Amino acid sequence: MKKFFSVLVIVFFMAGSGNIFAAPKKVDQTFAIVNGKPIFESEFNKIFNDFRYAMFASEQLSEQKINELKNYVLEGQIEDILLKSEAKKQRILVSRKEVLEYIKDMKKNYAVDEELGKQNLPPKDLEKKVSELLRIMKLLNKALSADVKEITEAETKSFYDKVIIKIESGNMGLSPDNDGVVASVAAELKKMFSENVRIKQIFIKNPKSVADAEVKKVQTKVETVKKELQIKSFAEIARKYSEDIISRSQSGDFGVVTKGDLPLVLEKAIFSMKVGDYTKEPIKTDIGYYFIKVEEKLPNRKIVFDNKVKDYINSRLLQFNSAQAYTHYINTLKAKSNIKINKIW
Repeated sequence: MKKFFSVLVIVFFMAGSGNIFAAPKKVDQTFAIVNGKPIFESEFNKIFNDFRYAMFASEQLSEQKINELKNYVLEGQIEDILLKSEAKKQRILVSRKEVLEYIKDMKKNYAVDEELGKQNLPPKDLEKKVSELLRIMKLLNKALSADVKEITEAETKSFYDKVIIKIESGNMGLSPDNDGVVASVAAELKKMFSENVRIKQIFIKNPKSVADAEVKKVQTKVETVKKELQIKSFAEIARKYSEDIISRSQSGDFGVVTKGDLPLVLEKAIFSMKVGDYTKEPIKTDIGYYFIKVEEKLPNRKIVFDNKVKDYINSRLLQFNSAQAYTHYINTLKAKSNIKINKIW
């Protein structure tokens, strides 16, 4: 969740500065209107492209997945307008001290700091954006805190028992939402305790349809990475060259992968490597080149209710409760708003 939120922060600043509701210079399709405020096609495309790059730079998405992502981003823009408006209506305030402290903490994240540098935002514009973000966070904390309770150990154990039954028999007789959460956690626990590998990666983007000049740039970058890996740490090179924002911000850490998670060409290489090994030659796929380092290997194990599982289930239940509370709250805002959506994919 923390990692995902950090990406949202990156995209928040990627979107640029200024008045997002200002009319564009050329005639632009209006994708939605929220209480009289338009969301233009050009604005949407900017945010969508940045969000897709931040979240899925190293993945090849199907047309269906892209359309789902577009609907998700447009819905996010609508909710952003509603939340900013509500924060203003409730006179949610943020001090400049809070803003500066948040910017300082945020810049500790390598990827965020780099993306901010690319945008060349003047200090006042940066502070304005952070102030808007913090007002929304304060609003949500105020609105949702009463509905999101801490999870007790008894609740965690009861949920774990449901997950085990789901794994063993499959049929729980729960509501679709609850069954979906149980199924999701069951899948994750099976993944956690099956044979898996923790990896770091360096991803160099190489789309199929690029000009010859771009191909040469990609090849030059690949050769540079190969040479520098001989004298510098994998983490250092990942921070410097990898084009996957999420793993780059974690010094190349991609997390744990299980068989079936990745394309076969990557999977075969990863599961045949020893701990500490890395690919001296990159693995080429349809979307780019991957340098992989194996950090840890774990064999198949029996699922047990240990502290790691307790913490994981606790965090998932909190996320689920928070998501339900957020959905209820945002729906109340939508119900008293005038929203017209002109584009659905």
